[in-house]
Amino acid sequence: MAATRAVTVRIPEARLRKLMRARRVATQSELINALLAEEEERLRSHALLRETARTARPGDVDDRLL
Repeated sequence: MAATRAVTVRIPEARLRKLMRARRVATQSELINALLAEEEERLRSHALLRETARTARPGDVDDRLL
């Protein structure tokens, strides 16, 4: 990362605490880092799905499992 920036957002404290409890994190920083990591993984996953879309042949699918 070339530069470090601070970002300020307004989130109701109750909403923030609810998410922190649900994810079992102690700090807001941990929560934000976890949410960003999940979003980055989701974006990578979607890019891979788009890249491989329509490449499966009928023989690649075992319809007994469907």
